[in-house]
Amino acid sequence: MDVIALLPRLHLLRFPVGQAYLWHDADELTLVDAGPPGSGHAIADAVTALGHDPAAVRRVVLTHFHEDHAGGAAELAALTGAQVLAHAADAAVLRREVPAPEPVLEEWERPLHAAALRHLPVREVEPPARIRGLADGDVLAFGGGARVVHVPGHTDGSIALHLPAPACCSRGTPWPPPPSTGR
Repeated sequence: MDVIALLPRLHLLRFPVGQAYLWHDADELTLVDAGPPGSGHAIADAVTALGHDPAAVRRVVLTHFHEDHAGGAAELAALTGAQVLAHAADAAVLRREVPAPEPVLEEWERPLHAAALRHLPVREVEPPARIRGLADGDVLAFGGGARVVHVPGHTDGSIALHLPAPACCSRGTPWPPPPSTGR
């Protein structure tokens, strides 16, 4: 897994398939997505390498239920005590209350999907012990009040998170950052 600093308070955790984002507030961490199954210990190790206690991970927010995004959530929650959150429609799939629908793919996407599946661990996504369901417009206690935006399509419960601009910046850094001049 690669760990890449994107902003002073935001790191990208890049897996062979999929990614997660680690947000750092003053005294707690939030993970957005949790990588493929078996990623919990690698994420905890990355958190430690960044100088944080894995117990500081307070929440894991899942953007959707697919295994490359939700696979490590149960393991990481068990390691850290973090709360797992997902849109109510996808939380039901993660809890195994309803079956996961087959992905809807365009013809050109099929070979890409097949190639990605070959790089994922061959194991089921373990359901987290508890999942808090989210809805469009919910405001979460990180990043200055991250707002849940329901964006169904990829899955019925896909979400995005909108963080207020001041939460993204530190010490007057403009957001979005100015374009690079290449110099």
